[in-house]
Amino acid sequence: MNTKENWDTTAKVTNPERKVFWEEIFGIDEVPITSIIPHSANLPGFDTPQAVYLLDLKAITLEQREKLINAIARKFKIPENEVAQELDKQGVPILASDLLVSTSDRRIMASIL
Repeated sequence: MNTKENWDTTAKVTNPERKVFWEEIFGIDEVPITSIIPHSANLPGFDTPQAVYLLDLKAITLEQREKLINAIARKFKIPENEVAQELDKQGVPILASDLLVSTSDRRIMASIL
């Protein structure tokens, strides 16, 4: 289980362009995700649903959340207050094809084995 102090389930960003975006927010190329099981999502710029992981918003600090809101607002030219509202409603999908996923959560590992 991820906490603000310790991330057990994470994704390492492998896409060089997207890596820069996430490093700006977290200072590293690794982000906490809610599950090692991907979701399917319709994303702008794609004709078909994409496999995504969801950023674990409960495991990031207020400072990281603010950086995230600012970065998304700049990137997509959306007002910050709209970005904040959408984060709470929809979460933050991250393309699975850009990530390497791992977990050290023993509960997850036990359920898989």
